[in-house]
Amino acid sequence: MACVRVGAAGAQCLASLFFRGRWLLAALVFVSTVSLAHGQQSSALEAARQAMDAKQYATAEQFYRKALAQSPTSAAVLTDLGLSLQLQGRSADAMHYYSLALKREYVPETYALLAQEKCRMGDLDGLRPMLGKIFREERKNLRVISAVAPCYLEIDEPVESAIVYQTLVGSKDYAPDLALVQLAKSYIRSGQFFATKLSKATGSEPFLQALREASTAGSAGARSAFPEAARISRYFQPDLSWADAEQRWRQHPQDTALLYLLSVLSAEEGMRQIELCQEQYPASPYLEQFHADVLADQGQGDEAAAEYEQLMREHPDLSELRYNLGLLREKREEWEAAAKAFREQIAVYPNDERAAAHLSRCMIQMEQYSAARDFLEPRIRADHPPQWASLNLAEADEKLGNPDAAIRVLVTAEREPDADKLVHYRLVHLYSISGRAADAKREFALFQAASGK
Repeated sequence: MACVRVGAAGAQCLASLFFRGRWLLAALVFVSTVSLAHGQQSSALEAARQAMDAKQYATAEQFYRKALAQSPTSAAVLTDLGLSLQLQGRSADAMHYYSLALKREYVPETYALLAQEKCRMGDLDGLRPMLGKIFREERKNLRVISAVAPCYLEIDEPVESAIVYQTLVGSKDYAPDLALVQLAKSYIRSGQFFATKLSKATGSEPFLQALREASTAGSAGARSAFPEAARISRYFQPDLSWADAEQRWRQHPQDTALLYLLSVLSAEEGMRQIELCQEQYPASPYLEQFHADVLADQGQGDEAAAEYEQLMREHPDLSELRYNLGLLREKREEWEAAAKAFREQIAVYPNDERAAAHLSRCMIQMEQYSAARDFLEPRIRADHPPQWASLNLAEADEKLGNPDAAIRVLVTAEREPDADKLVHYRLVHLYSISGRAADAKREFALFQAASGK
């Protein structure tokens, strides 16, 4: 079965998906690839396909469950069920079924969907080795790499991110203005990455001084130490492209002149991509959001918030904006304003677990422990409760003076597959304050084992 048609219409659909949330960019293409490969033709699957086409994801879920009852070991049906859950925002359930599918059969697209959700929910420890595997084995597979492309910046791998977006800029199935903006972000972060390494390198002062001059003299100032770089390094060439310089740096990672060169080229390429986007797509909402993100990164929170709010009025389909505004308010410890933004996100996307997780944290920060408990308890009664909900509920219970209830919540959570190591860490604390030294010692051993994975 095919949940979307690939081609011109498919490309348009993919671009529109990013207005609902960048994390789901290529997901629907995956489902058609995985399922067609397995030739599922049942009536339940056909009904599910129609529901997915109509964006009736809860209905699709029910039909996929019927199909799964007919074929309980089908990796394709497990993946499709996971996707229907993911598109409802039910991350924990989606990851459960993606994991089951991968145990039945390794499919790169399913692996990418699981990585995508780990990224979306902030499981960076679990995500990092997955992204490494995808980069090594699948970075030429556009369906796979497009789903996880934003995640490389999340794990602070800007060089890999730039390489990925260099590929996606030329893809007809990826929104071109978004690709340019993300490539610009990757180059800018790469420049910071190389400049940090340069600051720790031997003999770097003349190159650091040249980079400082860039603030007033622009690119010419940044390049002013090129003669010195050529003098000290046989690997330095002023006319190298970013890609060629990056490859040379991989072979000579301690070369100070190459670090300097890549600091300069990364900054120049970042500006070039933004100028190209401004020229080709002057009305791009991603470009406007980039500007708001820059203001936020520069500490201009009020100006950034005003731009986010304007974008929400002008582009209500950009689903990340309320969430990003909440993150901005949260970063500034404006807990009530952050909670308001997360509540507004949940009002539009009721199953958005990210917003729910942050809202519960805001409640705890505001010492609204009973409200946090009432908000979280229904979530841990799900078939596959998200571990963030268990952790936050346990904290609320402890703050309310009920450590035994907190322990019960976390003991249940640690029975889930791939339990978060923080579950063990929090249990160490709770058992310790409850006078249960043997239990605390056991949990500490489990925490150490989980930390060593």
